[in-house]
Amino acid sequence: MPRNTSQEKVRRKIAVPLFKERVVPYFGASSKILLVELQGDTIAEEATWDVGGEGAMEIARRLVDLGVEKLICGGIQNRYKNWLVGRGVTVVENQRGPARDLVQNLSHPIVREEKRPVSGFSKK
Repeated sequence: MPRNTSQEKVRRKIAVPLFKERVVPYFGASSKILLVELQGDTIAEEATWDVGGEGAMEIARRLVDLGVEKLICGGIQNRYKNWLVGRGVTVVENQRGPARDLVQNLSHPIVREEKRPVSGFSKK
């Protein structure tokens, strides 16, 4: 009988509105969306969809209906951001650049070591 274990990786859905292959500068300006499903930190599936819709609110509704858990976007008006957050969607705003690179970077948190001066040396 299969059972859930802590080692099984949870799937998460991420959406990135697109302008060509880049993050659209402003949420609602494009209904073309990169949809990515992560299993752990690995991309399990991805697709580019035109979710349709007349405006940002309709696009937001469709993303929620698709089960998106994280939205990566450029600018977004507070009313759309608050609406999405109120429905459990994490909004990562003010992003720019190639969409796939952002998904990769945000799905693999970087652990940075604090750099300390070596004993006897000082920064100038």
